[in-house]
Amino acid sequence: MTSVQNNYRWEAEKADGTIVTEGGDLTGCVRFSLVPQVPGLVRHDIVGVPMVRRFGRGFIRVMGDSPPEYLHCLVCPGYRLYVRSSDGGAMITPEDHEVYL
Repeated sequence: MTSVQNNYRWEAEKADGTIVTEGGDLTGCVRFSLVPQVPGLVRHDIVGVPMVRRFGRGFIRVMGDSPPEYLHCLVCPGYRLYVRSSDGGAMITPEDHEVYL
């Protein structure tokens, strides 16, 4: 799973300019970015919204020829932003909604 997981590198910026690249707590962050590590993927920058936390979730499909998938998730008050590592596609769900592939 590590190859598709590494298609994006994430970073968050706190109000004092400190850059965070580890952990999950995004309290006090003013920017969250998913920076593509392979050509052809779009960069995602989320700015100006309150952020709670982030996490990633990997999926291995056991049936069919589908490759593994990895989702980055940004949790904000009222919604979640999911971004697929395979193609950079994004979707927004309610804050308490879990995505399963």
